Amino acid sequence: MRSRLAVLLALVSVSAGAVAQGATDAERGIGFELKRTSITPRHPTFDAKREIRLHYGFAATRSADLRIEVRRAGSGKVVRAYRERDARPGRRLARVWNGLNRRGRSAGDGRYEFRVGPGGGAMRFAGRFRLRTHVFPVDGPHGTRGAIGEFGAPRSGGRVHEGFDITADCGTRLDAARGGKVRKVGYDPVLYGYYVLIDGRRTSQDYFYAHLIAPPPVGRRERVRTGQYVGRVGKTGNAASTPCHLHFEIRVHGHPIDPEPYLHDWDKHS
Repeated sequence: MRSRLAVLLALVSVSAGAVAQGATDAERGIGFELKRTSITPRHPTFDAKREIRLHYGFAATRSADLRIEVRRAGSGKVVRAYRERDARPGRRLARVWNGLNRRGRSAGDGRYEFRVGPGGGAMRFAGRFRLRTHVFPVDGPHGTRGAIGEFGAPRSGGRVHEGFDITADCGTRLDAARGGKVRKVGYDPVLYGYYVLIDGRRTSQDYFYAHLIAPPPVGRRERVRTGQYVGRVGKTGNAASTPCHLHFEIRVHGHPIDPEPYLHDWDKHS
């Protein structure tokens, strides 16, 4: 009898807990209701000039402390969380997310969503978006130089090609594939002509742009954003006898890696 009584008491306790948890908002007595949500820009990019911003409002009987979460769509994993203290109902509010996770690292390409709710209460869906971490560097019609412009292609003197060549009309705009800080700018008459090297933000990768038509419009140590104008396609250096093209490299800790798979992916959504 004592054992059966213990089981019954346990079941009652669990049931009461579930009811209490489900009634969190009602117990608070604020009648929280999320309203007027939107996310800008429509196609956000990591470290771009336009920040990722959730716009929202809510109805309630009084001010409340709110929790705003950025989650991975699908898995629901919380990437970043914020607190909005003493938020007032009926006002248009906003929360900016810089694309970084809780550890200060880039959250990466993928689909994300915002959720908003009163502190300790149920979270409401506020909108979903896809985040891109790079853009294609050539802003215009483009092609390739075939096998001769691929990574690892043989060069004179026993060298190999350390980047990938993207052909385009001379003067075509070049954008920063990823934001960061300018490490080097200069002119190399033997190989690269006018060039710029950018240390990518929150990544081990550097991005190198060569054969520019003229000196780049950015200077050493300058902060640039993803998609920012960094030069124009040319044929300076040892490219004088070739079609106009961008020689593009990705370097990891100073060592070049094959950029073609990355460029192919960026080209699909830029």
